[in-house]
Amino acid sequence: MALASTLLGLVFSLALVTTSQAFTGVPVSYRTHVVRSGETLWEIAHDVAPEADARDTVRGLMTLNGLDTVTLMPGQELRLP
Repeated sequence: MALASTLLGLVFSLALVTTSQAFTGVPVSYRTHVVRSGETLWEIAHDVAPEADARDTVRGLMTLNGLDTVTLMPGQELRLP
């Protein structure tokens, strides 16, 4: 449970850092993931934080990537913590 909380905190912290980067100009590094055909945000969330509640991780990834929906397109690039 502690690991899940830590990972969730990391995802949301990165989302906040992304927002603050626009104001500070401080570079932030992410991994880039290219969505494959048939891949879902839920699968990606599980890969990012397998011990965390996927619902929380999905919300964090949506925030981090400015997504309004969980629908992904093949070839779409996502930032991952």
